This record gives sequence, structure tokens and C-alpha cells, in this order.
Amino acid sequence: MNPGAGAALYTDSHAHLSMVPARAGRAALESVLAAYDAAWEDAAARGRPGEAPRVIDPGTRADDLAERIREVGRRPWLRFAAGIWPGPEALANPGPHIAALEAAAATADCAAIGEGGLDYHWMHGTRDAQRRLFEAQIDLARRLGKPLIVHSREAQEDTVQILRSARPGVPVVIHCFGYDAAAARVYLDLGCYISFAGNLTYPAARNLREACALVPSDRLLLETDSPYMAPVPERGKPCTPLLVGHTYAFAAELRGEDAADLARAVTENTVRIFFGAQ
Repeated sequence: MNPGAGAALYTDSHAHLSMVPARAGRAALESVLAAYDAAWEDAAARGRPGEAPRVIDPGTRADDLAERIREVGRRPWLRFAAGIWPGPEALANPGPHIAALEAAAATADCAAIGEGGLDYHWMHGTRDAQRRLFEAQIDLARRLGKPLIVHSREAQEDTVQILRSARPGVPVVIHCFGYDAAAARVYLDLGCYISFAGNLTYPAARNLREACALVPSDRLLLETDSPYMAPVPERGKPCTPLLVGHTYAFAAELRGEDAADLARAVTENTVRIFFGAQ
């Protein structure tokens, strides 16, 4: 699927749009915004806005919501989340960060909490500190009744234990799923949605492919994690939502599904989780 002019667009359930200019240039972001604006206008003109592709832009810092809105702008096909990625500053002194997140998350601009979670690859703080920061965000999602976007890297057992104990009571998305089929089954049993990124297309990602093949269509999301992890054949380049079609094509073939049916299912899931009834 060529992401150039005239190419089909697809829902991207996790894209850091405000980070795109630093890696790919401002023009790349403008191309994304123009393309999705046009797709929305076309769907609305046909009286079928529910079919328009959507994008979810997650947060990584407690204070970045307003900054991202200024950079990208409010759009009907776009929803913002607010969250705290387990970085060194937040882990060293979580109190002010959690307070700032609570203020941002309570606004109408925040459709979800996240991304937050555990990262035992980049150990910017102790496991206990990461767990406490994650648990605070789960509690916030529960209190506000907003979906939760989970980051989990090399931390499968602790992520599951926390989610099982916390019982968030809101839709939970395991973003950029990085484990195997057995782990996918555990998350599905917990009621989670599972989102796969461009690394699904990488030759060595057999575990991801096995997991993707078993996720029911009503629990599946696809993403870019832009501006990172561009899918094959664009691997190694800066990534934008204009490239997510490669992941859709790969996933559809892997799952033995029609690409249009898969795109429809992922969009419906994204709308149900993040946009409410439309």
C-alpha cells in the first residue's frame, strides 16, 4: 500500500503526532493532517462519518496535553489521551506529575488515560516506583471512567498482576503488544484490547504474528506508534499514520481476512473505546 497521494487511509490507534515534525519534518505532519481531514470530510459528505479513519494521540508527560493540542489542533477524527510514561523525572518525584495529570485528564480534551505502565527495558526507576506510578494512573482512569492505554515492555508478569488486582472497570488497551500468544490469551481473559504496531511485519516477529492471529476482531487494534517502528517495507524510516496501511495489509493476510473487513473492525473498536457512540 503506497502511502502517497490518493492512497487509502486507515485508523491508527496510537500515534504521537506532535513528535512527527522532529523526526520527519513539519511537512510530514501537515500531510497527515490534510489526508485525514479530507477522509473525514468525504465520509461526512456521504453521511457515513463512522467509516472515517481515526487517530489516537497518547500522552507521555503529565503536562503535554495542551502542548500537543496546540501542535496538532482539535479534529473530529482525532482523540487525545493524557498519561505519564515511566521516565526518570516522573519516577523520581511522582507527586507533582500525578497532580498535573489529574488536572489535564479531567478536561474534555482528554479521551483516555495513557500511555502509562511498566518498562523494564529502560529502567529509569525501580520496579516499585514504576508500579506505583502505573497504579496511580489506573486509579485515575477508574475514577474518571476513561479508557486506559497501557505500555508494557519486558514486564508481562507485573503488568498482568497489577491489572488483575486493580480491576480498572474501563476499556484497557495493551498498546504495541510485545509478547507471545500465551500472554495475549491472558490479556484477552482480562477483557483487554490488544494493539499491534509496525514491528508485527518484521521477519523475526514470529511471536507477535502468532498472537495477532488469535486475537478476536472485536478486540484488535492496529497502530504505528509514530514516529517510531515504521512497518516493512518502510522500516528504518520516520513513521506517520500514512504508513499504517502496510500493517493492515500484513495483518489481514496473516489472519486470512479481507483487508476492508479488518479495517472496518479496527475502526469500530477504536470508535467504541475512544469516541463513544457515533
